[in-house]
Amino acid sequence: MQRIGLAPEGERGGISEDLPGELGVVLDVWALAHSIDARSKWMHRTLGITAPQRLVARVIGLSPGCSPGQAARRLRLHPASVTRLVAGLEASGLVLRERDRVDQRKLRLSLTASGRKAIAVARGTIEHATRNAIARTRKRDLAAARAFVQILTAELLPEGELS
Repeated sequence: MQRIGLAPEGERGGISEDLPGELGVVLDVWALAHSIDARSKWMHRTLGITAPQRLVARVIGLSPGCSPGQAARRLRLHPASVTRLVAGLEASGLVLRERDRVDQRKLRLSLTASGRKAIAVARGTIEHATRNAIARTRKRDLAAARAFVQILTAELLPEGELS
């Protein structure tokens, strides 16, 4: 299997086959992280929105009027991360931040027409690739993969910390 961003199989000297299990898994996770980053950069150049911005925009599109804190909880991200991503989306004209009509201390998020158009595009996005991979994966394998990713994520994050 060719791994994006890594030397072709023949040029790696079969190193992945000689590695202990955890190093082979780390190599695969690293390749996945690199692929996600590369696709996100492509999305930014081509679609005008990064993968993390698109995820935030999709959550806002699913929950119009949500607060930044609600979006952060749904995405399992630190509120400061969502605030930074929303600021970029707002600067690009994709998201509108408005004060709550009842409680002026609260912010409400919604997509602009451009934001709705940006998340309507699916081809070439990380979600599109994920959908294709899911379609090629057995249900039980997908459940096991998700469980493993969740366990590894919990192991990598310091106690109680969100990204």
